Amino acid sequence: MSPFDLPTRRALVVAPHADDEVLGAGGLMARLVDEGWHVHVLIVVLSGYASTRRGDASTTSVREQELADALAVLGVTSRGVLYRGEDEHLRLDTVPQKDLIGAIEGVLAEERPSVVVMPCMGDHHQDHRAVSSACLTALRPAPEGRLPFVPLVLAYGQTGSQWGGAAYPFTPTAFVDITGVLDRKLEAMSRYTTQLCPPPHPRSLDGIRAWAASFGALAGCAYAEGFECLRYAV
Repeated sequence: MSPFDLPTRRALVVAPHADDEVLGAGGLMARLVDEGWHVHVLIVVLSGYASTRRGDASTTSVREQELADALAVLGVTSRGVLYRGEDEHLRLDTVPQKDLIGAIEGVLAEERPSVVVMPCMGDHHQDHRAVSSACLTALRPAPEGRLPFVPLVLAYGQTGSQWGGAAYPFTPTAFVDITGVLDRKLEAMSRYTTQLCPPPHPRSLDGIRAWAASFGALAGCAYAEGFECLRYAV
């Protein structure tokens, strides 16, 4: 069974911050939309902040508009945000896991997806790991009930997020050919003007293309996104 042929064409993409969804799964989202899927993006925290890398600052309202513009390029019309503002920004590891788990469970119960795409655990960003841990618990194996049974769970690793060696592994076991939609992924990322960096930074358009080519080489196609397949029940 192809993951694009699941009977319920509903997908949930969980992202710690706005832009993580495009970096990790922008091509997959574009392909799902093209196949007629309903895709919902959940941003855990949306906030402006002062960039240590770029030396400038963004605002929450600007970041929200960037999110809307980026998702529009991909054709995604459904989104939600758990937290807004600086209180939780880069501090998700200080939010009680029970609160994160409960919030994600609430979105699962409402959206009832058959595919969930989440951040991988092997990420050097502490707040990404907190979201990954909460997703793993919210998606724990159980039959259909108050929470949906999600047959396909994929974890993404972003460009450059696997810094740190063996302590922070990302081992993709599933690949999505994004050759036909790579330009849309890059166009969506270009909407995040406060987040882009010049090459050779991994969060540059050149860096994103290079990672897609690397995953494509592993998969046998021109460009791909790589995922850890955490569950695929057929």
